[in-house]
Amino acid sequence: MIRRKLRNTLPSPESIRGHRWLHWCAPLLSHPRLWHLHRRAVALGVAIGLVTGLIPGPVQMLAAALLAIPLRANIPAAVFTTLYTNPLTFVPLYILAYNVGRLVTGDAAPLVMPPDIGWSWSGLREAVPALHAWIASLGHTLIVGLAIQCTVFAVAGYAVTMAAWRVVVTRAWRTRHLRRAGRAP
Repeated sequence: MIRRKLRNTLPSPESIRGHRWLHWCAPLLSHPRLWHLHRRAVALGVAIGLVTGLIPGPVQMLAAALLAIPLRANIPAAVFTTLYTNPLTFVPLYILAYNVGRLVTGDAAPLVMPPDIGWSWSGLREAVPALHAWIASLGHTLIVGLAIQCTVFAVAGYAVTMAAWRVVVTRAWRTRHLRRAGRAP
């Protein structure tokens, strides 16, 4: 039932390959595992999306799709999973990564909070360089923390997706079995 709803909601692989902007890469996008809702492909897509979601800037979805192609992961799952990072969750995730990095490296430097950004058009224009400068000021401690956080997120996302898929399939089998047993004379 979930697969049918997703299949009806998501664009078809043919429509994506036939798109005028993506027509040049149609041979790369022709592998069925990139689009099929298969347990391992979706779990790998989730893991890729969790890793690429921590990339600062607007290239998260593009990076997820580009990584999913050679790894034969589900592209829609990879792209959709990057949405866990947004303007509300980005800074707390980087603070968590910095604290993990401090714990591992033993760095005693206190965390410098990101600059206060005004909510206006000029504030938004200045927000991206200010956030990049803040990230750069955190140094190797942040990089170590992000590497650990990416690894933990990817492994946990893969495992949770595989387990959830197994639970859904097992429940569907049991329901189908009970329904057939109830109809038997």
